[in-house]
Amino acid sequence: MYLYAVKMCSRVARTLLQTGKVFYQSSYYRTTNLLQYSRVSHVRLYSSNNIHKKLTDEEISEDNNEEHNLPTGIAEKYKVFRDEDAEIIFDVDEEKKRITLEELNTEIETVDPYNGLNMNHGVNGVFDIEDLVELLKRDNAKNIFVATVPAELAYVDYLVVVNARSQKHMNALANFVRKAYKLKRHKTDQIPKVEGANSKDWLALDLGNIALHIFSSEARELYDLDTLWAVGPEFDDKTHEVNPREKIYEQYNEFLNDLLPADSR
Repeated sequence: MYLYAVKMCSRVARTLLQTGKVFYQSSYYRTTNLLQYSRVSHVRLYSSNNIHKKLTDEEISEDNNEEHNLPTGIAEKYKVFRDEDAEIIFDVDEEKKRITLEELNTEIETVDPYNGLNMNHGVNGVFDIEDLVELLKRDNAKNIFVATVPAELAYVDYLVVVNARSQKHMNALANFVRKAYKLKRHKTDQIPKVEGANSKDWLALDLGNIALHIFSSEARELYDLDTLWAVGPEFDDKTHEVNPREKIYEQYNEFLNDLLPADSR
C-alpha cells in the first residue's frame, strides 16, 4: 500500500512538471510572437546643413524597397510617408529672404507705347501725315479730321483736328505726340510747345509741316474748324454769321450818315 501511494505521488509530480513546462513554453511562444508582430522597422534619418540636398536614385530605391510595419490593408489604402517627399518649410526670416530674392530676380516686363509705330524721321517733316494719324489712333483720339492747306497760305501742309474724352485725355494726347516728336526728330528740329496749356477746351501743337488741334467735344462743335478748312470761308456759315454787336454798329453808322449838318438846312 505504501509503495502504491509513492508511485501515485511520483506520477502526479511528473504530470505537474510536464504541464508546467507546456505552460511555460506556450507563454514563451506567445510573448515571442507578440514582440515579432509589433517590431518597429528601421528608420533612416538624414541630417545635412544643405537644405536643398536630394537623395540619390539608389538611396530612394533602397527606401522604397524597405519593408514597413503597417498592416497590408492600411498600406494599400494610404500613402506611406517618406522624408524625401516632404515639403521644406523655412522659418520666417528664411522665407522673407527667399521671397525677396525671387522678386529681385523677376524680370520686369516693360511695355513700349510706341511699339509697331514708325519712329523714324518723316520725309517732309518729323511726322508724315500717315504716321501722325496712326499715333493719334493708338492713343484713342476721336473724330480725326485731316485737311490739306493750300501752299499759297505758307502755313503748314496739313491741318489735323481731333477731340478728346476729357481734359486729362487732351493733355495725355498732347504729351504723347510731343514725346514721339522728340524721339523722331533730328537735332536741328525744334521741339514744339503745347499751346493753350491752361485751357480746358483746346490745345494745339505746331509740328512744322502739320498743325494739330485738340478740342473738347463742346469747343470743337462751337468753333467748327472742320467746315472752315473743308469747304473754305466763303461756304462756312459761321464765317458769314453777323455778330449782333457789329450789326448794331452798322445800323448806328447808317443813322449817322442820314443826318445833315445844321448849316445845310
